[in-house]
Amino acid sequence: RRVGVHAPRLRARRFGVSSPGGGGGGAIFAGASASASTEASSTGDADATERPSVVHLRRGSNALQSDEDGAPHVPVLMRQVLECFDSVHLRRYVDGTMGAGGHASAVIRAHPEMRTFVGFDVDPLAHELAKPRIGKAAAEVKRSDGDNETFRFEPVAANFRDMRRVLSSIRIDDSSRASTTTGASDSEAPSLFGDIDGILMDLGVSSMHLDLPERGFSFNDDGPLDMRMGPSAPLSAYDVVNDWPEDALARIIRLYGEEKHWRLLARRICEARLEAPIETTKQLVTALGRIPGVKGNRSGGVHPATRTFQAIRIAANDELGAIEDVIPAAIDALKPGGRLAIITFHSLEDKIVKNLFREAAGRVQPQTQTPISAWERQPPPPPKRVALVTRKPLV
Repeated sequence: RRVGVHAPRLRARRFGVSSPGGGGGGAIFAGASASASTEASSTGDADATERPSVVHLRRGSNALQSDEDGAPHVPVLMRQVLECFDSVHLRRYVDGTMGAGGHASAVIRAHPEMRTFVGFDVDPLAHELAKPRIGKAAAEVKRSDGDNETFRFEPVAANFRDMRRVLSSIRIDDSSRASTTTGASDSEAPSLFGDIDGILMDLGVSSMHLDLPERGFSFNDDGPLDMRMGPSAPLSAYDVVNDWPEDALARIIRLYGEEKHWRLLARRICEARLEAPIETTKQLVTALGRIPGVKGNRSGGVHPATRTFQAIRIAANDELGAIEDVIPAAIDALKPGGRLAIITFHSLEDKIVKNLFREAAGRVQPQTQTPISAWERQPPPPPKRVALVTRKPLV
């Protein structure tokens, strides 16, 4: 991804989850024998191999370029994604952030046993780019049973936060062919939810969005102040910048942008919009101005507008709320032996994913440092739904 556009130069992380019975797949990330079975033997938790496993990987940023298929976005961590699902029998696979279809087409080629692929994306451009690419990949694969007619592609024009609802509405018959519920016979068939072998999500904005000035994600090119992931989203960056009160702007710049000059920047936005609405990305950059004490209008190679643009984008799309919604649903959607992998880009995403995985693994961190008296009733530990494979991120 192009870093100077929407987020600080923060290395991102990747998490993976597999559902019960995954057995040993974690070693592909740890580079050693860091599997659920390894954890079970080292901790004495023999039940760990019967739960989903979790792994965590950090990555750097990538420059925007076209890949071998000509798509304007190079999927990150391709080798690791393929290794993540290498040991999983992927008959039913979900990509929560389909994008241009880079990850999806590679995974489809690597798994001739695949029969059903569900791709989520709110962006019509992503569907336009991904559909022919995925169709080509599926046509090139020789199915393990010799039947190339059974592959089913279900494109979903929705945010991945709706995964529970969408997968529950897609039915699957005995031949593993999925179909959206349309009649009585379909409704009698089981749904895909709870029967998924693999799920991938690549969080945040893609370089494909950043390279389009008309989408308003980048401050490097002038464009309308939009920043919506999908055209039907009710809230745009324009609404946030021009309608939100100063204290709300200051809060998101501080929390979502992790910007230390949050008060100053929020005040500058409000002062500028009193004269005229802020309608373009360049107008917003001008309103933000220079940061005092920063030479050359840059701090450590990061443009001063970077963190503010990130904060506004996250708020407009409720990106963190969507992550909190989808992870429990994604874990529940997996069948025994399935796996979930999540690629994150910045520390805010990292924290949410890490904490939700720890909670699912029954390793919730204490919310207070105050000791609990021996006679106080302590709440029971949360049920263990996943097994942690790595305790800190792999680089």
